[in-house]
Amino acid sequence: MEIINITLKVDPKNVFIIQDYLKSKYDFISLKIMPDTAKMYEEDKHFKKLVNAVKKAQKERDIYINDYLNKYK
Repeated sequence: MEIINITLKVDPKNVFIIQDYLKSKYDFISLKIMPDTAKMYEEDKHFKKLVNAVKKAQKERDIYINDYLNKYK
């Protein structure tokens, strides 16, 4: 079994329809509604710095997982 993560842009009125469909077909784990932070990213230097730090940390984590995951299987 694989775990996948999908990000979609959908009309707010369809969120629960999609969630219900996924729950009926798959072992549904989570749903997170993400706010639109595009303007914040453009205008707020501190927020931009935080976003970039998260991206860097996620990249480092992904590299680590790729390098060591087989050790734990």
